Amino acid sequence: MKKLAIYLLACVWITAGCNDQFLDTYPKTQINDDNFWKSPSDLMTYNNQLYGVYFKSQGFGGGGFNAKILTDDNASDNSFAQTPDDTRLGLNTVNLPGRQDWSWDLIRDINQMLENSEASSIEVLQKNPYIAEARLLRALDYYDKLKLYGKLPIIDHVLTEEDPALYATQASRDEVMAFIKEDLDYAVEWMATSADANRFDKIIAEAYRARIMLHEGTFRKYHGLGDEASYLQAAAASAQVVINSGRYIIDASKGYNDLFSNIDLSGNKEVVFFKNYDEALQLYNNVSNVLTHVDGAQFGGTKDLINDYLCVDGLPIDQSTLYQGDATITQEFANRDGRLAGTFAQPNTYFVTDKLYIIGDPKGIVNTASPSGYQVAKFYNEEMDQMASWDRAFTDAPLIRYAEVLLILAEAKAELGTISQGDIDASINLLRAKAGVANLTLNPATIIADVQRERRVELAFEGFRFDDLMRWKKGTKLSQPVLGLKWNSTDIANADDFVLGSQVNLNAAGYIISNQTYKFDESKNYYFPIPVNQLSLNPNLVQTEGWE
Repeated sequence: MKKLAIYLLACVWITAGCNDQFLDTYPKTQINDDNFWKSPSDLMTYNNQLYGVYFKSQGFGGGGFNAKILTDDNASDNSFAQTPDDTRLGLNTVNLPGRQDWSWDLIRDINQMLENSEASSIEVLQKNPYIAEARLLRALDYYDKLKLYGKLPIIDHVLTEEDPALYATQASRDEVMAFIKEDLDYAVEWMATSADANRFDKIIAEAYRARIMLHEGTFRKYHGLGDEASYLQAAAASAQVVINSGRYIIDASKGYNDLFSNIDLSGNKEVVFFKNYDEALQLYNNVSNVLTHVDGAQFGGTKDLINDYLCVDGLPIDQSTLYQGDATITQEFANRDGRLAGTFAQPNTYFVTDKLYIIGDPKGIVNTASPSGYQVAKFYNEEMDQMASWDRAFTDAPLIRYAEVLLILAEAKAELGTISQGDIDASINLLRAKAGVANLTLNPATIIADVQRERRVELAFEGFRFDDLMRWKKGTKLSQPVLGLKWNSTDIANADDFVLGSQVNLNAAGYIISNQTYKFDESKNYYFPIPVNQLSLNPNLVQTEGWE
């Protein structure tokens, strides 16, 4: 008799899709195949573990200085990080890859579920929705890996010690995507139309399918891999299904940051799926201490990002007569897209007093300091800031927002050349209305750039920007100098006491500038190296192109 050990910890995590709770609360136990896989509840119980493993590191992660979606932008040109990591500086190597995800434990556990449930005597209509859950999780995990490495072994069954697949080489990107797409298509076909609290359902599956198809379609287009149209069409189709469901809205009556400062996102119609942190269940993150820390926030916004926010007339700052310049941050933020003030603090807003503090202040660091002067306030919640000790915040983390789905539709159709003014009005202009920005009028010559700009400002500091630059083949933007606020004594505390060039660095135009050297190698940095120990374990693996 084959034993199947499942070690199940209560309260691993909670995630939600406009629902209340999903909680793996079952005892630590050992089960075997002879007395399990007998009922739909067995499948649900097993899948709880799969949800927990995959989503453990999603949302705001598990604490410390890594707040996942918030801090993932530190790898991009959105963030002025105090101490950039090796990936951001272009210093990662095969021995120190910077990012890696070569663990196959979750794939093994999913395959275990698939083999046993498919062989079970449970009625097809009862078991297939749970198989759909597992296959969606497999697709998500596989695509996370594909973004890093470009090619992967296809592991579609439980491996034994003698299985030749243990020493398989990687399949091509086309083959891996066909495998992922089969899982996604199965998920949207068989997922339950409504689900118990905080599980996937058919609409949530369509949203994830739209995200993956958009990424793959644009990656293929800009990297010259071909067949982008089929993926972009699939992205648009899935996004349209989510929109047509009527579940979600963009609530223009509420401020941009109201959603992100929300402790409880259950029932929020702007959120498709989210990770629930809960004090009663002791499910915490550290987002409040990442935003305001005893040593100052370790990142801020960049001048390049700030410049991408339009004026309220819908024009960029170099074209709008409403732009007041950037001599002070108050002038810089005046007459601008409301998402700017919803993402960054100004004096006397959020947790900032009448001055902005810069890390390196000769009179000492305060917890509201930042390296760039553009202090991130997105996800700030005053209650959490005042009460949450280290790793004890419980602000919910959106995983898929309705705004992202609208942007997927607009971008996919723009890339296909099929976007209409009606599509723009039903997507981007809904977001602009909430942000107080004039409507976008379709201009075929600029629509792709318009959509990319909209995506950047709507999703800033939600962990998308690095992946976006990779799929658009714009990695060279990561090698540009990183600038912050224009130095001025009106905004900056103790500005006249700083030793320029030592305690803070300014460029010739008077903007705060990072003293780091940023690099991006077009020949290899769109992918990451396979860990060298894995190459030793399996000599048939081929190192990622450019990292040989």
